[in-house]
Amino acid sequence: MREDSKVITVSTSGDYLIGYERILDYFKEAQKECPKGVGLKRESKPSANYISLQFKIGSKRVAKACGCNLSMSGISEALKKAKSVAEALGKFSSETEFWNWYDDQILEKNVIKNDVMTFAEAIALVENAYWEGYTKKRQKRDKENVSHQNTFYQVYSKYYKLLPQDKKVNLTEIMTVINSKEKGSKTYKNCLCAMRKLAETISNSKLQEELSQIDGKQTIYRDDLQMVSIEDFLQLRREVLDIPSGDKRYNLESRKAWLWVFSMQVVYGLRVHEVFAIQNADQPFLTKDNISIPALNDPKNTKMVAVVGDKTLLETTTKTGYRLTVPMIPPTHPNLIEQLEIKSGSFPQINLVSTKNTTIAVKYAKTAHRNLKAWSKYITQTHAFRHLSNLNGMMSGVSLETRAMSLGHSPMMNDTVYKKRQTTKTTMDLLTKSNNQAIPLLSAIEVLRQVGSDVKTITLLSAIYSVTPEEIVEFLET
Repeated sequence: MREDSKVITVSTSGDYLIGYERILDYFKEAQKECPKGVGLKRESKPSANYISLQFKIGSKRVAKACGCNLSMSGISEALKKAKSVAEALGKFSSETEFWNWYDDQILEKNVIKNDVMTFAEAIALVENAYWEGYTKKRQKRDKENVSHQNTFYQVYSKYYKLLPQDKKVNLTEIMTVINSKEKGSKTYKNCLCAMRKLAETISNSKLQEELSQIDGKQTIYRDDLQMVSIEDFLQLRREVLDIPSGDKRYNLESRKAWLWVFSMQVVYGLRVHEVFAIQNADQPFLTKDNISIPALNDPKNTKMVAVVGDKTLLETTTKTGYRLTVPMIPPTHPNLIEQLEIKSGSFPQINLVSTKNTTIAVKYAKTAHRNLKAWSKYITQTHAFRHLSNLNGMMSGVSLETRAMSLGHSPMMNDTVYKKRQTTKTTMDLLTKSNNQAIPLLSAIEVLRQVGSDVKTITLLSAIYSVTPEEIVEFLET
């Protein structure tokens, strides 16, 4: 779907932010999009953060509350109100008329609140607001998009369906649903967020206040995260491919294809579904600014930059949208791309037997998990390969920011969550064999000038910094 740069949503940098930092990033973007003469200001109170509108009326510049909290939807609403105020300032000749309009339209003081709304009616409002909104990738949500449908179900609907639809909205029923989840768990946190969204959407300030006082912080985490080393993965690969020649029961081509998917996770840190969104697997990709990125199967391609698109082969939407990602090769396995046959890999065939949206949305992940479980009783979590890639990047000296951008998440998440699957073997390699202290490339070039260069040193520098020997020579000659 075409991106609309004029529509305010989370910024591109916000794709890699999480939680409150994403809200602040979104707020800064909204401030830039305010109409001339009207601005947004962040205000703080002990109970909550909210937004006020700043504008000049008469000879005075004022800051007035607009009834919007500092949240993703609150920021969007505040921006709409800023645009309405800008129009009104040019329309009214009397300050009294303007302030009467402000009370009615911006603060909605004279609007009769619907205190008899049922849960079904409130949920419908949340759903309408969801479909009228935009994704963090600046895309208008599409009711026909399987991924968008699945997101609404996972974030809101699966919790709302536990509410008594025909009853009036009330705190008791909401708390019954929230307390049915284990306090401190991710499910508890997500359920609370969904209920806060419902209260915010229907502008029930009392309900919002009650829910804001509940501590939804996640304190319970999974303790079954699998840890994988490169040796573990190479061993798995050997075992999966070690089948009698010509034995059709084992479907060797399918095994090779799925091993390529997992290998792409190990090398690039991709999510399973993102592998099926690679745009340059077997043909070059031309970017919007006319840069040609070589196909991964091109024998002359040494940089091996992979292009992840907005959609997969099943037309589902990728989590972070379009991005470029680079291979993360640890110094312990400099020939990993060749070992895993990345250049000669191909996509597995995916057969859909259901048209159910929630089934299609998770088809890649479920099939991948089923294959792993059939092949090994020790490695069954595909996300372990993604974490391994991050550790490979650490070992090879790739910066935190570059690793985070390549993997499609925030540096904060990379530096916390993505270190939990570190095996003892990987830890020892990080301590004894990593290139974390590698000096910048240009500094290394200068050292090479001073000590002298030959084919061996140029080849070594090329491998360390992932540039071609020709580029090293070019740097030396400048």
